[in-house]
Amino acid sequence: PPVTLPIQESDEVEQYVPPVPKKWISLGSEVEIESERLILNRPLKRFKIKVPARTSTTLTPNEKFNDVDPDIDRKKNFVSIEQYDDKQFDLRKMELDLAIQAAPEYRENSSQTIWRYPKNQWTQYEARAFTEDEKAKSMTDPELINMIVNSKDLFKEALQQNIIHDPFYLDWNELGGNLDGLGGPGDSHLKEYQSFSSIKQSRDKVVTCIQWHPTLRGIIAVSLAAGQGFDERTDNLSRMTTSPSLILIWSFVDPIQPKLYLEAPDDIQCFQFSPTDPHVIAGGCVNGQIVMWDIKEHEERIKNPRGDHRDKDLFIPGFEDESFFQTPHIRFCAVSSIEHGHSEPITDLQWIPDHYQVTVQGLPTENLAMNCSQIMTCAFDNQVLFWETRVPRTGVKALSKKEREIINPMGVPLTFKHLDLIWKPFLRVTLQSPETGTVDFAPRKFSIRETQGDRDVLNQEEKELFEKKKDPSLGQFVNPVDDPNKTLSQAKAKVLQNVDTFFYIGTEDGQLVYQDWMPQKDQDSTKFFTPKAAWSSIVVDGPVVGLKRSPFFKDVILVAGGWMFQIWREKVHSGSLLHTAPLKEKITDAEWSPTRPGVFYISKQNGSIDIWDIIDRTHGPSFSQSISSSAVNFLNIKVISSKQQLLAAGDSNGTLHILEVPWALRQPVNQELNLVTNYLERETERRGFVKHRWDLREEEKREKERLATIKAGIAPSHIPTQEEIDIRMKNEYSEFLQFEFTVLREMGLRDENEAPVITPAAT
Repeated sequence: PPVTLPIQESDEVEQYVPPVPKKWISLGSEVEIESERLILNRPLKRFKIKVPARTSTTLTPNEKFNDVDPDIDRKKNFVSIEQYDDKQFDLRKMELDLAIQAAPEYRENSSQTIWRYPKNQWTQYEARAFTEDEKAKSMTDPELINMIVNSKDLFKEALQQNIIHDPFYLDWNELGGNLDGLGGPGDSHLKEYQSFSSIKQSRDKVVTCIQWHPTLRGIIAVSLAAGQGFDERTDNLSRMTTSPSLILIWSFVDPIQPKLYLEAPDDIQCFQFSPTDPHVIAGGCVNGQIVMWDIKEHEERIKNPRGDHRDKDLFIPGFEDESFFQTPHIRFCAVSSIEHGHSEPITDLQWIPDHYQVTVQGLPTENLAMNCSQIMTCAFDNQVLFWETRVPRTGVKALSKKEREIINPMGVPLTFKHLDLIWKPFLRVTLQSPETGTVDFAPRKFSIRETQGDRDVLNQEEKELFEKKKDPSLGQFVNPVDDPNKTLSQAKAKVLQNVDTFFYIGTEDGQLVYQDWMPQKDQDSTKFFTPKAAWSSIVVDGPVVGLKRSPFFKDVILVAGGWMFQIWREKVHSGSLLHTAPLKEKITDAEWSPTRPGVFYISKQNGSIDIWDIIDRTHGPSFSQSISSSAVNFLNIKVISSKQQLLAAGDSNGTLHILEVPWALRQPVNQELNLVTNYLERETERRGFVKHRWDLREEEKREKERLATIKAGIAPSHIPTQEEIDIRMKNEYSEFLQFEFTVLREMGLRDENEAPVITPAAT
């Protein structure tokens, strides 16, 4: 085959040959361009036009000027141009020649690059120290030894000064400036922030309940009722029916006129916003019924000030919206059944927290929906009832639009239509005395251990479940209503065993009752009944008006009523941790501080509020402040921000007072939580010591009575001790096991050679 030689590169440099323009070939475009260009065919001509100026010599010397009336001859003195149609505008340009030239646009820009690439850097160091030889040489240095011997006294003096006083102690940081305002004037007193009073609706009414809106700032609701007893209400029943029973919703933007009026079938004694659905409100009436409202359609009116959502078209003269400045009246959505509810006035109402729910059997189970749907109420009829607001599982048939208009002519929301007039409780708790078993309590307030937003129970359940999975020997609880193969975390509604079903109740007679809401089953009739109260005692000298748990300690309860108040600890029933001497004025309500563990407020019948601080003193209030000329009936505090707290106080004149809490009462002092914790622990130990002394005195009393009977020759000389009783019972149990094994062996259920399993008895 032919051999292809590689191409050799030459070292010659190519010469540059400039391009030669090609010959112009005309296609006719230059003719159009030349026709548009203006060409001068003749030289330009110049003209100079000059108007001769009038000088003094050209003026006529006999000219005279006089004033002329313009109304005499307008045409001679004035020239006007009348309007006419210009025909030039009627012409249309069918063709228009234009010349366009593209010019480049110049713009100055600049750029600069900063070199910032990532680069890893590190530094390593090692402390320099003497070697062992250098250390040994230094310790034997005579100069160092002489210096230490000569400075021995100075070393001792410096060490003594360090022991006596810490030179690094910063006095400024430990001044405790938070205590400077306690008991003093200025920043320690409550300041009037706002007041609300309706001229029409607050007349001859008393404030029965106050609730802050859970999510909206500056929105507060207050219920008003006639300040009359049962006999007075009966005598004035005809006159009271003409005055409506309302809940007023106020806004700080408009302190003159309420935002909404919530109508009720009777006076409201207590109500509360739903913590998870703020547009839902539940209230308890004097006639024993529960009322539900839904204000979702009016949320915009509550949120926005009136000046922000006005429609300008509604204020045109002749087209004003007269209903704009009128507060709307909202009718209730549902009311409970009269025959299945309370027979006495409802005194307290609370929503069950959203992390658990109560079943018909009284079991606390996990609420998977995480919304508040159950309500607890108490009344003077000796009952605590549980209510369910959700739609039953059987379902409710949806109504058509025409059916809604027929059934709901007033436009009330159909949120709780399935409850209206047929609503009844799913669980009843009847209070019984632990001594006699009789029904003789009249509940006024109650308090459950769990609070809204507290997830400690769920976290504890998950922790225990994790420990059970790691150690199967601990066992695992299985909900009987679910599949037995499912674990606790997989169950649809797992039972929360860490939720305490016991709760406290304050009565009309000043008693504090510890009750379990879970019913028990009767072995004979197989019916469920409410167990007796676990404990009850008279703690105050009047009706209980306040039963509040501390926001910092779930087991610490403030009980107020009559002329005194006490602080109790749950399951410590030997006595109260703190009780005061009777006050000069009757107590109407009590409220804990949400940010200071040791501070609480006591309202009194003379219109004043006492501020107590158990760190400052326990024998009396830190100071007292007058709020109103009439009795302050209700207190409710709200944390607006870290720098503001507002205390709402309602009096017997129907006025709502908003007080700003000063810095000294909202800012905790140094180590206040630890100080209050130590105080409560000391008082708890004191109550334990008192109980021990009671038992010891009771035992001494029994021993004294036994010696007296022995001396009289009535009783035997020896009474067995508890240890001797235990030994005797163990021996009897061993004999029973021996007898049981013998019977089973005779029946053929045990082998002849099998030895009986008998517990050895103590000797």
